[in-house]
Parts: sequence; C-alpha cells; structure tokens
Amino acid sequence: MSLFQGQGRGREFLRFLAAVGWLLLAYFLAEKAGHGFSRGIAFPLIRNIFDIFLLIIGYGYMELAWENTRQPLRAIGLGMRAGWGREFAMGAALGWAMVAVVILLVALGGHLYIQLWTAPAAWGRLVLQLFVVATVALAEEIAFRGYAFQKLVAAVGPFAATLLAGIFFGLVRVQAPAATSAAVWVSGMAAILLSVAYLRTHALWLCWGLHSSWLAAIGILFGQPLAGSRTASSVIQTYADGPTWLTGAEYGPEGSVITLVVLWIGLYFLFRITRDLAWKVNQPVLRPAGIPMDLSHPMHPAPPPPAASAPVQSGPAGGLVQIAPAPPPPRQAPPEPTIAPGVPRPKE
Repeated sequence: MSLFQGQGRGREFLRFLAAVGWLLLAYFLAEKAGHGFSRGIAFPLIRNIFDIFLLIIGYGYMELAWENTRQPLRAIGLGMRAGWGREFAMGAALGWAMVAVVILLVALGGHLYIQLWTAPAAWGRLVLQLFVVATVALAEEIAFRGYAFQKLVAAVGPFAATLLAGIFFGLVRVQAPAATSAAVWVSGMAAILLSVAYLRTHALWLCWGLHSSWLAAIGILFGQPLAGSRTASSVIQTYADGPTWLTGAEYGPEGSVITLVVLWIGLYFLFRITRDLAWKVNQPVLRPAGIPMDLSHPMHPAPPPPAASAPVQSGPAGGLVQIAPAPPPPRQAPPEPTIAPGVPRPKE
C-alpha cells in the first residue's frame, strides 16, 4: 500500500503536504506557460487558465489514486450538483454588498474622486479584466479551499484548519508593498470567511462567487486599488482622500479598518444565507448495517392456518374419501362455586 493511501490523520497530513507541493509546482509551470503564449495584457488570463487546468488534473489524480473515489471534481469541490448556480449567485451578491458598504462608508467619512476613461480600448480591457478576475478567483479557491484545505481539515479539524488559513494569509500580506497593519487583519479575516463558506457548503461555488465579485467590485466597478495594484481598473478609477485607517491609502479598501468590520458582519450574513444548505450537505451519511437481505424479489406471504371448524378428510385404503365434520371440542366442567368458611354446603 502506498504511503499516501489509507486512513488516519497522519496520512491526511501527508496528502496535504503533497497538495501544497503540487500547488507550488503548478503555479511555476503556469507562469512559464503564460509567458510562452503572451507577455502583454493577456498574460494574467492565460496564466490563470493554465493554473486552473494543472490544479484540477493534479488534485483529480490524487483523489483517484489515494482516496479511491470516482468523482474527483466533486471531491475537489467543483461537482455540478443541483443548485450550484444559485450558490454562485448567493456568494456574488454577498461579496458585492460588502464592498458597496465599505465604499459608501469611505465616501461618507472622506472623499472619493472619480476619473473616467471611455475610449474603446478601455471597454475592451474591462471585458478582459472580468475574465482575469473570474479565473484568478477560481484558481485561488481550488488552490486554497480545494483539495489541500480538505486534507488539512481531515488532519487537524475544521476549526484549526480555518484558523491556520487565516494566519497564513495574514502573514503573506505583511511583505506586500504599501500594506497597512489593517491589511494583514483584513486578509486573514477574508481567508476565514471563505474557509467558512466552504465548510458550510462543501463546495467551491459560493466561495468562487464571493471571491470573484469582491475583486470585481473593488477593482472594476469602483476603480479602487486591489492590494496596491490598479491593473484591474480601466473605465473607472477612483481616488480616496482621508485617513489611512479609513481609506487604506494606496493599498486600497482591503487596507481599511472599515473593511475588517464589514467582513465580521459578512460572516454573520454568511451563516444566515447558508442555513438551509449547510443543514442539507452536512448531514451524516447513513450506512446500512445488520443482516443483508435480498429485496429484489417480494416475499411470499405465509399461508393462513386452517380454521378450527374445517372438515377433516380421511382416506381409506380403498381410495374412497370420507368427509366428516371435525369433532367438537371437549366440554369442560363448570367451576365449583366457592363456599365461604362457616357456611353449610347446599344439598343436591
């Protein structure tokens, strides 16, 4: 048996380490392949497509080889189950609503200056950026909420896995250019929110919708920087004026304290909108037990017992059959009356 096959938390952790290794290799190969096809504005889209393809192939193979399952996409979190489109829409609505609240509060507390670029090239870049945002969100969800996260949950439990994901993404933002102290907390809280979204639904559709709409609303719809970059902004670009704790400065709304508060509130609404779905997908699987029975053929009912007054057939040696009624049951003597002590017995 392979080192990665079998049950136990130790083997689950080994599968998690293997998934992380494949994640790093897939990103390196996708980067090389993307540069081989394009070095212009289409490079991020091509790189994301290669990254998604390599992650699905690698994690799907791990599921088939180590987990003995025949539904690798469902195990990764991309199974086409009923209602997946509704889950994506729910996540997209939640992500857009949170960003809209953040931008509104920033505008009320400070100032927003809007700059428009309506040239035909800007609209073409807007369509391209929509695809870039959707693919990068899907690639990150497969990488960080797909197979690797599932193995980490199986190894250390859902609470510890969610907490570790938040700490990891918070530490990653420490080295980001123009990152504020609030950006570290916002990144960690966003990772926790997305991890809870997966645990509530056991699929990536709601996570993908929430993540992609969050990025599209900040960078494309409102024209704000995404982690310090304005590459997603083409038609609309907005510049916030106010204290850094409110606006996030050059890092964008993801470096604002307002965003951290909104994410906490969004976690509450996430539990609300996934209440029915979480009850449905988190039910334990009932497995049959006991004596196996063949239910493919109906059971024949037992014949009824013969009636007490049914005639009795007797066959003599000559072959003639005589039918006689069944003998009556023996008569029972009536019970003797009880005589109290001291009372004389009546004469017969």
